Amino acid sequence: MSTDGAARGAPSHDRLLAHAPVNLSDVERASAGLSLRLPRVPHRGRLGDVRAASVGSSMELHDFRAYHPGDDLRHVDWNAVARTGELVVRVRQDEVSPRVEVVLDATASMAVSAEKSARAKEVALWVCELARHGGFEPVLLLAGRDGQRVPGPATRAAIAQLVDDGREPFDVALGRLPPLQQCGLRVVVSDFLLEAPPAAFAERLARHAAGCVLVQVLDVEDVDPSGGAGARLTDAESGEVLERILTPGVLAAYRERFEAHVRGWQVAARRVSATWVEVTASESLVTLARGRLSVLVEAA
Repeated sequence: MSTDGAARGAPSHDRLLAHAPVNLSDVERASAGLSLRLPRVPHRGRLGDVRAASVGSSMELHDFRAYHPGDDLRHVDWNAVARTGELVVRVRQDEVSPRVEVVLDATASMAVSAEKSARAKEVALWVCELARHGGFEPVLLLAGRDGQRVPGPATRAAIAQLVDDGREPFDVALGRLPPLQQCGLRVVVSDFLLEAPPAAFAERLARHAAGCVLVQVLDVEDVDPSGGAGARLTDAESGEVLERILTPGVLAAYRERFEAHVRGWQVAARRVSATWVEVTASESLVTLARGRLSVLVEAA
């Protein structure tokens, strides 16, 4: 975590980044007999299209809001203007196919421990498996040093070979990938420990998706740094030393900033109607699938 309150690092003893293989057996066990829960919106069309949460140009009315400079004047409700004297815009919804996008943070901060690296990959692959069980072809976006857009059949191999070595923050790495597309559901797996303002980045992640789930995967050292002789806070991506000695005062300040950072993301998620899920890397995927991640599972 940096000194200004954005979380990007963890205690380091000059160790190498940690990576662990994905437990494919756990992924299979956790996904067996289950399918992905899609947003509860009306289905339309031959392919069962679903409505997107973003503003679009379809003929189905979604809502009204106040006019903002730059809005298309063709969407102004002139009857409402006549009644109220205020500019009001008709907001309509896109019609999109129930595609599933899974965005996985593959920056270096995801590899502060082997457990964290493995768990994040397992969660992403698990979501891809659930999507396939429901008849949807997932698309996996890997935001790391070498950004990749991986179609459904290749997701397992791509995640199994993935190394969390991105040296840029998640938002920057994501910007080098193809743009996020219209989809029925987007699931983003990250530690969300970056300096990008939560409100703006959450809006970007939720854009053009009928539903959005933000899954925060954290290691125990992210939440509660242990310190110890020689330990220091470093920026996981740049290697910059943020705190040279982890004194009790430094650790207390870290925890305070960390909690404020997470609260900021929780608020940002609510504002874009995204579901916020926090998971601990020390728990197995099977346990998580039955617990906190069950919000992604279609009820029997």
